[in-house]
Amino acid sequence: MSSAESSAQKSTANGPFIKHLTKARVISVCSPAATAQPSQSSPEETNQPHKNPRHETSSSSSTSLSSAPSAAAFVIANNEDLLTQILLYLPPKSLLRFQCVSKGWLSIISSPSFRSLHSRVYPTTTSSSAATKGLFLFRRRTWTDIPDLNFISFSDDYVNSMGNIVCHLSNYGKFTDIHSCNGLLALAFMLDDYAREFVVCNPTTRQHRLVPRLDFQEGGREFLALNIVFDPLKSEHYKLVCAWCEQEMITNNFGQLVPSDFHGFSVYASEKGSWRDSEDILEMEDLYLPNYFRNGVLWNGNFHWVSDFEYSLCFDPDKEFFNLTMPLARWYFWSFGESGGCLYGIEINDPEAMLFDIFEMARDYSQWVLKCHVDLTPVTTLYPSMIDADCNPATDFRCNFHILYFLEDEKENRMRLLISLCGKIILYDINDKIVKELAEVVPKDTDGDWWDSCFRWRDTYRHMETLATL
Repeated sequence: MSSAESSAQKSTANGPFIKHLTKARVISVCSPAATAQPSQSSPEETNQPHKNPRHETSSSSSTSLSSAPSAAAFVIANNEDLLTQILLYLPPKSLLRFQCVSKGWLSIISSPSFRSLHSRVYPTTTSSSAATKGLFLFRRRTWTDIPDLNFISFSDDYVNSMGNIVCHLSNYGKFTDIHSCNGLLALAFMLDDYAREFVVCNPTTRQHRLVPRLDFQEGGREFLALNIVFDPLKSEHYKLVCAWCEQEMITNNFGQLVPSDFHGFSVYASEKGSWRDSEDILEMEDLYLPNYFRNGVLWNGNFHWVSDFEYSLCFDPDKEFFNLTMPLARWYFWSFGESGGCLYGIEINDPEAMLFDIFEMARDYSQWVLKCHVDLTPVTTLYPSMIDADCNPATDFRCNFHILYFLEDEKENRMRLLISLCGKIILYDINDKIVKELAEVVPKDTDGDWWDSCFRWRDTYRHMETLATL
């Protein structure tokens, strides 16, 4: 394990221990005899060059040619406009390293105008699977005030980077809420029972900004959740959407005074640097659920939330009002989010047969459309612990795993599921029927709640690189 990953795990002492595998197993589940193989060649094989006598005899001439400055490279290096156009298509992490090439490169890459332009151009030229580096896994503990933050990387070469990010976030202190959108993170800190302080940060550039605090005591409100809105294709600015609840006594149909919960949002616009309350207020008597407003999903210019009980809500962060025309969610979405430009929800079709349905929202919000069926029976055959053998199928839930995220890439015609189960986190390729074991998970708690700590992360946030400035 790398030092960065080890330090990151120490910063989440109350959570499960996630150990990324340096040589992840790749297993095909489509054949009767599933075979396992390393996901990449060993370092010894990779580093051994292929000997070719012809290449050896011409090595001196090729060396002399490569050592001579290329005319094209000279032209590019001295043409700032041309160099800028090339740099716009490189990944943010590479650009941060390339700032050391020369003062000219540093001037271009560090300029706010270039970073704003790169934030708009780069996402449109990169596949969603390549842009998504991994997930932040966040969980609020009911028996302790200390939440745990973890991460899972989709590629071996990005484990250290995400480990460093988690270490850096832990230096901010004990935050109670987190939300991510297109590469920016928002953190909420509890000052007391009523006041909250917020920080927005860019994990890629390590830049952060303190946002003016909110005090809910005067209005008798209770903080519920924090969400961040950032769409670089529309604006270089971001917004924070803070959900709150206040209780009032109202008269019901029988003339009785009964408590009723009113929900609303306070919106912070980075362009203006101030908070304001949205005009719309929702009355939801049976929905006093803080989790409902966590993990909001930005899609089609709107924010979306779904609950476990068919409730769904759409909020326009620009006009700051609720859109109640969104169709009701299915009975229970195991996973809900945005991937490949689509708003998706994953529902259990038949738990006995391990069949799942993936739905996507129509662009005009007219209906949830069935995208595909997924049969996880071959995966459960490979990992029998995914099924609770002691449960009563007629009354109990028999799935001992959780679908963390659906990753779709239409350009590559590829769909994958990130699944957490007892002891492992795996990435399942739906098209090729291939399982890749990404990490091992073991508990670090001694409270005995192993079932919950082994694979239950309700809040998952996609991590993408961005050079966006705050």
